[in-house]
Amino acid sequence: MAIVYMLLLSPALYGGSVIGTRHDLSTAGTPQVCEFCHTPHGANTNLQAPLWNRAETTQVFTLYGSPTMNVAVGQPRVASRLCLSCHDGVNASTVVHGNSVSTKHDLVKPPGHPAPDMTSEPNCERCHSDMYGGKKRTLVLGTDLSNDHPISIDYPTAAQDSAFKAPTDAQKGWGGTSPNEVKLYAGAVECGSCHNVHSNDFAPFLRKSNAASALCTTCHAK
Repeated sequence: MAIVYMLLLSPALYGGSVIGTRHDLSTAGTPQVCEFCHTPHGANTNLQAPLWNRAETTQVFTLYGSPTMNVAVGQPRVASRLCLSCHDGVNASTVVHGNSVSTKHDLVKPPGHPAPDMTSEPNCERCHSDMYGGKKRTLVLGTDLSNDHPISIDYPTAAQDSAFKAPTDAQKGWGGTSPNEVKLYAGAVECGSCHNVHSNDFAPFLRKSNAASALCTTCHAK
């Protein structure tokens, strides 16, 4: 239950809340905000993630590459694959706990006892706003990430590339426990390095304001 507690802590301490954002898939009939991504029991144990209530994307991705990069590029690691499970735009089938579930819409353990909703469907408009009279938003990245910021790469050291600033903590990034600073995941850049999935205080779900490129220049010495 520690995760649920952390998610509901005061915004003054943890910089915003997932409640009311596009990542909030709850409804009056299914008010459990956290359980559309996390579950206190029966989580997906196929991957090391915080009580994950969804399947993992099974796609192979094309990642950004450049001859000037001094670090190796491979397939997205778990921290980013969690994000891509929704944002890859592919609704594939996989097996979790011996059950066939979709990687896009199904939950591993639906909220509620008994469960009123088996999937993310209660709030389809959160992702498919254009189908409900709203604006179409670019929510689907697809599997070609060659024109997106590189992810799942080890943050370069000063010896590797002097154009990058040294983080406060080589493993965790900047800001300590604050969610409002760039994060590193075991020394690697992931989707969550720049994006805070639990708060949209700085749209689109950024860790901090990018006014005057402040987010970018946290890492890049430009």
